[in-house]
Amino acid sequence: MSKNLLETVQQYFAGDTARQASTALGESEGGVSTALHSIVPMVLGGLFAHSQQPGGAANLLGMAQQAHSNGLLGNLSGLLGGLGTTSTATPAADGGLLSRGTDLLRSVLGSGYTPAVEGVSQQAGVSSSSVSSLMSMAVPVVLGLLGRHAATNNLDANGLGNYLGEQKSSIMGALGNLPGGLGNLLGGLGLGGAAAGLGSSLGSNVTAAADRTGAAVHTAAREVETTAASPSRWPWLLLLLLGIAALVYFMRGCNKDATPAATTTTTTADTTRTIAAAPMAAPTGRFDTGTGNYIYDTGTNTTLKLADGTTLTVGENSTEARLFKFLNDKSQTVSEDKTQGWISLDRVYFNTGKSTLTNESLAQLKNLGAILKAFPDATFKLGGYTDNTGAAAQNVLLSADRANAARMAVVSNGIAPGRVTAEGYGQEHPLTSNDTPEGRAQNRRVDVRVTKK
Repeated sequence: MSKNLLETVQQYFAGDTARQASTALGESEGGVSTALHSIVPMVLGGLFAHSQQPGGAANLLGMAQQAHSNGLLGNLSGLLGGLGTTSTATPAADGGLLSRGTDLLRSVLGSGYTPAVEGVSQQAGVSSSSVSSLMSMAVPVVLGLLGRHAATNNLDANGLGNYLGEQKSSIMGALGNLPGGLGNLLGGLGLGGAAAGLGSSLGSNVTAAADRTGAAVHTAAREVETTAASPSRWPWLLLLLLGIAALVYFMRGCNKDATPAATTTTTTADTTRTIAAAPMAAPTGRFDTGTGNYIYDTGTNTTLKLADGTTLTVGENSTEARLFKFLNDKSQTVSEDKTQGWISLDRVYFNTGKSTLTNESLAQLKNLGAILKAFPDATFKLGGYTDNTGAAAQNVLLSADRANAARMAVVSNGIAPGRVTAEGYGQEHPLTSNDTPEGRAQNRRVDVRVTKK
């Protein structure tokens, strides 16, 4: 009888893994363990469903072989953003499997992805962005375990498909035992009638949670640049929800650890968000139609001489220059108002509709790591934002994935994971109007805030 894949994955995530993940994400160890208990069978169910599609088993085999050959199973810290102090992982060390695995799971779960994230979040008591990060981590881990099994048993695509078929009953049983009926979300993924009929209470509970999230609690949306949001079938309900969202937004505005709504709708609004009102002009720029990105003009190059001897050649108005100026000036302090002090990373971009960093983004994130090394007491927070294109319930997840991708890139340069946190805010607090391609490009961004000097 084949080794039980579910048990193998659960064993991998036992022990120190939950502790490491909780430290990296700033969540309780118990909450992370609870979340992983639900995430593991959901990921297995999603990958099994993919294996049943034409060409799915061959695609999984290729990704599994890559995960195994890259040694991901021996470097969990790399997947969590360099948790281990000896980690040498780089953002590209997983060969893109982290983002590809996440995209694959999103594709397989479809409209069930967001309710799944929100359902696990409510059930485990951890943030939805942390659940999304745990899912992103779990997919390459499962691929690595599949790759190891395939290598050990010399399996081809058909063999891997057969092996996954043997795991079906175990996966279905685990889905059926998930609290709140979470397994019901995978009912239409080819797992059979048992999965489709699991826990009827889940469908309404999780869908309601997702609706509440999209309406008021998170008020954020995934930036799906190629898909427009669908109109509501119930205008009166939409108006009611918008009213509630506006009330919640007003009441929580002073406590939200994110950029406040700009008092103007121009790019110069960023000058009110520069750290400690540093007398340094906010960079201007231009919209690049070829890439769809906003290209900032950061000024004449200057050299930053860090205390540890490192030198950085950057624009005089760049993010790095502004961070260095603030950290190096003892007269400037971190504002107690968490809505203040945010500045945009001016050279960090992502592939359209994904959380995959473009190659040119890595240089600035490496510079942020160098600055943190030179100021050992400093801590940063990264905030992900999107434009207002796409479905509201999806946007916050993409922004969180992007903020976490930037965080992992910074931490992978040898920075202790506790010194950099990340959160996604979706379409909240735009820098400028979303009415033009240029405005939307500026609003698709990752911001940074010094939380401790």
